[in-house]
Amino acid sequence: MPKRGLTFSVFVTIFWLCLDVSTQAQTVDTKTRTATISGRVVLKGEPARNVLVYLQPRSSSFPANPDAYLRARTDESGHYHIAGVAAGAYLVFALAPGFTSSDTPRLQGKTFNVSEGENIENVDFDLKQGGVITGRVTDSQGRPLADERVMLSRFDRSGRLQSDTFYGPNFDMFHTDDRGVYRIYGLPEGRYLVSVGAQQSIGRVTSGGTFYPRTFHPDATSESEAKVIEVGEGSESSNIDITIPEARKARAVSGRVINAETGQPVAGVEITWGLVSADGKVTSGWGPNGDKSRTNGEFHLKGMAPGKYGIFPRGGGDNEFFGESVMCDLSEGDASGVEIKVRPGGSISGLVVIEGTNDRMALAKLPQLYLNISVRPGQSGLTRMDNPKINADGSFRISGLPPCSARIQYYQRPEARGLAMARVERNGAPVGDGIKVGAGEQVTGVQVVLTYATFTLRGEVKITGGALPAGQNLHAYVRRADQKTTLTDAAVDARGQFVIDGLTPGEYEVTVWSIWYEGADPIDLRIAKALSSAKERVTINSGDQRVTFAVDLSKKEEDR
Repeated sequence: MPKRGLTFSVFVTIFWLCLDVSTQAQTVDTKTRTATISGRVVLKGEPARNVLVYLQPRSSSFPANPDAYLRARTDESGHYHIAGVAAGAYLVFALAPGFTSSDTPRLQGKTFNVSEGENIENVDFDLKQGGVITGRVTDSQGRPLADERVMLSRFDRSGRLQSDTFYGPNFDMFHTDDRGVYRIYGLPEGRYLVSVGAQQSIGRVTSGGTFYPRTFHPDATSESEAKVIEVGEGSESSNIDITIPEARKARAVSGRVINAETGQPVAGVEITWGLVSADGKVTSGWGPNGDKSRTNGEFHLKGMAPGKYGIFPRGGGDNEFFGESVMCDLSEGDASGVEIKVRPGGSISGLVVIEGTNDRMALAKLPQLYLNISVRPGQSGLTRMDNPKINADGSFRISGLPPCSARIQYYQRPEARGLAMARVERNGAPVGDGIKVGAGEQVTGVQVVLTYATFTLRGEVKITGGALPAGQNLHAYVRRADQKTTLTDAAVDARGQFVIDGLTPGEYEVTVWSIWYEGADPIDLRIAKALSSAKERVTINSGDQRVTFAVDLSKKEEDR
């Protein structure tokens, strides 16, 4: 008699798998649905029946609607078959509560670039029963803490700790119930740390006046003192309890924004913060949800963790001013009377045009387009990224610029496909490495010229002599041969294939590199050297070009 398959009859909740959303993702509504994807799901070699296998477009936004995904259930032999698939980039995954299909958190699916009419077979999944960590969270008085978020950190194979790495099919399991109890299931094998409380390294920790400091199981305040939890296939680690110390008072920063040239208060300037590193430099990141200065220039930042910060005006939007950061030490208490001096900034204004057309339907897409402007000030300033609004007539403006060099890039989006940036001009002359903006300079006459892009580059990466470490994913990058910055990129799928469309005629440089995801094994120097040689020049002069990369991981460095 044949073995009976294991049945999974519970409908699973879809979750975002934290893979890159490729700029080459295809929308599927208007394409012919003639492709198929099929495979088998097993558990310990036996068929896993009644498992739902999903096909998620890589262009899906979060939160996604699971009813919009193509899907199929496995039959008695564990096989599934998904028909009516349109050409595009997809993630295929099989999920069942308490089970995992990968040894790497966040990487629970397989990517595929599907061509029209293609039949992709043997997309198989080998499920493993995940481990469980469960325990109780209480305060210093022994009272249960409800709705506290529990965080997991996982050690990779090299012993490096990856912070807060695991995402499962049920976000609620990462929160304690009314008894203070949590139960996290479906964990891949590995070594974990469990913690609760605010991570002071993120800066702002609460919207209220107090916060619980981050505490590891059982009652450690640092990673080095935390107890490591060993999780095996199907194991359950219970009584992983955490006792949190008394809540601490959050810090606050208050002050005024003034015009450095007139000494008058400035209203409407958003103030934010950046963490200060050990060498005294403000990090390039900044916190969300800052505070805008009021009529008298006053601002207030609340809910901050003890520590050192750089407080500064955020650039972008309608802000017409720029300023330097002011250092604040909140280690011992609040900071008041902080004075942020700002100056009127420069600006760049221009027009986005589509070359060679007056088509109203095409021009109507202009407000949907996406410009990314990288602003690089002098050595003392922080690099920032701006995404100016494009108006119906194609005009745009970015303001509040310090003396800087600004580089304009255009990114394709699924809702406005078929266009690519041909060049950037100023007063009719091509712009090279960037637009220089002097102190208070109002740069005008900039034109971002887009053109119809109908050519496609298809590629394949053939790896011999070894395999990439678990959790490594390849991406192909394309830039014009006469430019320094990447034009676009695409994920290399499970078969080693990639598709980059929306290209215009010309010569391009194509490279391949590994994308590292949290929880993945580190890539070693030998493999990095092998991938660095994956570089080709391709001339695009027809609708469909092809390129093949051969990467031999067995070669020694001196043989490359």
